[in-house]
Amino acid sequence: MIKLTDYGKIDHLLDRIKIEKVYPLSVLEGIQKGEIFVDNDETPAAALIWHYCGFANILGAYDESFIEKTMKMMQDPPEGHSGRMALQAENDRRLEDMILKTPIAAGYERYIFEFAGEKFSIPQTQETELKEITAENYGLMKGKIIPAFSWPDKEEFLKNGFGYCLIKDGHMLACAFASGISKDYVDIGVETAEECRGKGYGKIVSAKMAKEILRRGQTPVWDCDTRNEASMRLACSIGFKIVGTHPWYTSKF
Repeated sequence: MIKLTDYGKIDHLLDRIKIEKVYPLSVLEGIQKGEIFVDNDETPAAALIWHYCGFANILGAYDESFIEKTMKMMQDPPEGHSGRMALQAENDRRLEDMILKTPIAAGYERYIFEFAGEKFSIPQTQETELKEITAENYGLMKGKIIPAFSWPDKEEFLKNGFGYCLIKDGHMLACAFASGISKDYVDIGVETAEECRGKGYGKIVSAKMAKEILRRGQTPVWDCDTRNEASMRLACSIGFKIVGTHPWYTSKF
């Protein structure tokens, strides 16, 4: 497994990106950080594109050796990532068999969504303020799915990403942001403060984010584990529809 520096050498593999494409495209386009590993750095036949947040995609004519090396990195990630590998895959039984024969690997499913059109109007409230995420309010965001999930620092996010937050009395109620961003796509990451869940705050920031993505001429993207019913319902409430599922794999440990 060789770390690639000249990303142009895998241009011939780009049409193989079918699942969760915003994250590998973001790395390839130099918008977000990540690494690319190949079987051969002169004429790559297979590639692993690994985004900073941990999402990874395998492209091309991979073989068992390539998958075995990928699984070793899943178990012991090198520096430069969030500390995990979440391997996104198509519905491919051959790949599934090669991955799951590795004792450390566990398989799950994620929904595939398409944006079908806005279904939610953003209400005006007197008690809360809907604001763009800036250097001044960046530190108010708490939780797992906040910009720090997919961006290494505040400066990188403010330079290449964007998002919105709902604030009341100096506290962050909810935020939605560009978790993954490429030239054509933006994946929406959402976090609602634990004590504020069930009040519709996530819907407000998510709908605002979708509207802004469309205004910029990009396509809104949403992905979530099939076990995350709250995320699925939120996606559908603002205009996404479920069009299928695909497997993803991570370490059991």
